[in-house]
Amino acid sequence: MVEKNKKSQNKVKDISSRVAIAAVRAILMYVLFMLTTMLLAPLLEYMPGIIETIETFVIVFTVFMILGDLTRGTIFCHFLNVARSLFVIAYLALSIGDGMVGTSYESYTITLDLTMFYAFAAALSLLGFARSILQTISYVNERTEAVYALQVKTK
Repeated sequence: MVEKNKKSQNKVKDISSRVAIAAVRAILMYVLFMLTTMLLAPLLEYMPGIIETIETFVIVFTVFMILGDLTRGTIFCHFLNVARSLFVIAYLALSIGDGMVGTSYESYTITLDLTMFYAFAAALSLLGFARSILQTISYVNERTEAVYALQVKTK
């Protein structure tokens, strides 16, 4: 009975630590987003609609991050990491357009070619995707070895 009580206390402690870590990371993401938005506010007012796009990206990325923290130590954590990496790649692919961002102010037109930035960000996202896949394979391998070792031990 005492062992069962300790296990339930450990599970409660583990779940509460996961929730606390997820909350702290979500708060840090929100603070980082707000600080970045305040610093870039003068530039963002010349590019209408970009702030909503960035907000959507941050919200979805944060949700994947929180769910990954809550499911840490399970296969679902790895699936969520893969989904987060695929989301970043898809977001970059959809937002890249022709790689040109331009705005006009009075008689001036400013055009930025962000193709190299997008290519670099996509390459980093592909590395994150590959890392997530390798972590998933490692997790499944460790679980399989543990089950096999238990089967051998009981024989």
